[in-house]
Amino acid sequence: AVNEGDRVKLGQLLFSDKKTEGVLYTAPASGVISAINRGERRVLQSVVIDVEGNDQESFSQYSVAELAGLDRAAVVENLVNSGLWTALRARPYSKVPAPASDAPSSIFVTAMDTNPLVADPALVIAEREEDFANGLKVLKRLTDGPVHLCVSGNGSVDDAQVAGGDVEGVQSHSFSGPHPAGLVGTHIHFIDPVSDHKTVWSVGYQDVLAIGTLFTTGCLDSRRVIALSGPQVENPRLIRTRLGASLTELTAGELAVGANRVISGSILSGRTASIDVADGAYSYLGRYHNQITVILEGHQREFFRYMSLGTDRHSAFPIYLSALNKGKKISFTTNTNGSE
Repeated sequence: AVNEGDRVKLGQLLFSDKKTEGVLYTAPASGVISAINRGERRVLQSVVIDVEGNDQESFSQYSVAELAGLDRAAVVENLVNSGLWTALRARPYSKVPAPASDAPSSIFVTAMDTNPLVADPALVIAEREEDFANGLKVLKRLTDGPVHLCVSGNGSVDDAQVAGGDVEGVQSHSFSGPHPAGLVGTHIHFIDPVSDHKTVWSVGYQDVLAIGTLFTTGCLDSRRVIALSGPQVENPRLIRTRLGASLTELTAGELAVGANRVISGSILSGRTASIDVADGAYSYLGRYHNQITVILEGHQREFFRYMSLGTDRHSAFPIYLSALNKGKKISFTTNTNGSE
């Protein structure tokens, strides 16, 4: 739908998904298309926008009182046209559902995160509780089943601290423990397992905020609060940015000297970003990512490392002296200590 050099508005159509009919992708910012990156067999990798101005598209707007009674077709249309339909993912397979597909058995909202060094969702939601509650009301119109609001039971997030638990049709669930307690797959497994005859949808908490804002203001909200984290980050903190932001710009002047690997997302499941290349196709914040992780490339190999006492080494088993100090922080690298 667009070419290099075109000027686009926030929320303007960029391209559509050929594999899933009706799914549209829109611009997360206004500006000029500076690059359209393609890989092998012309697979689309990224569309780069040089941000300029504040021009934006307008979408359907409703009062808060109207949200709970919206027609499902109207909700689908507004989400699709704005590009926020891509925030939804269907299980099994974790793909964006087709707008014409049947309603899911239920919808899962992940308002917790157990990935290492990630932002606490409670802090983000607390700033915009009304938007979050409004987003839940809209999501309830997409399913005849419940909306499952999954929160942390570790003390930082609970039912009382996360807005929206009292919205009609929303069921709150508390999970605790280490990763993967915060993964939506874990929640689905215990609450509403999928099968070849049943699907459920999931959506992240920051997209719920965006949905609430869209339906009450008619404007696409591409804001994001992300964590800049990892042992190679000089000043780890939370950053306010936008969806698809340049990782090159976000990490400029923030990293310790060394051969760093910048990851969009968690160290466990994120995507390596090519920030050393000015026009790297993947040097941007991923659609579903809420953090940037930076670790050192582990190119060096230690002589007879397996014979060391391991005072500064992590192990899943208590075979090193580091096991005596479980609270000690260890800087991980990309080195897997294998033969290659």
